[in-house]
Amino acid sequence: MTSPAYLAMRERVLAAIAANPSIGPNSPAMLERMNDPARDCSFEELGFDSLARMEFCIFLETEFGITLTSGEVETRPSINAMAAYLAGESAAG
Repeated sequence: MTSPAYLAMRERVLAAIAANPSIGPNSPAMLERMNDPARDCSFEELGFDSLARMEFCIFLETEFGITLTSGEVETRPSINAMAAYLAGESAAG
């Protein structure tokens, strides 16, 4: 998916990850992969645990007005999956 809405939402997801040093990329290779829309990166690879999921949800709500539950993060386990979901939600809302 490469629509403008998806790419914009992907940038928001990346911003939420980067804003929290405990869940950011742990190597230059992971940072490169995370920033490439053609390559996906799972939240598990980034070291997300239950606390990281909760902080991610809080950041998205605070910064962008996007309300998510930790369970919604679990069912969309990667940057691309979450961006696609959020782009669809924002288009519908």
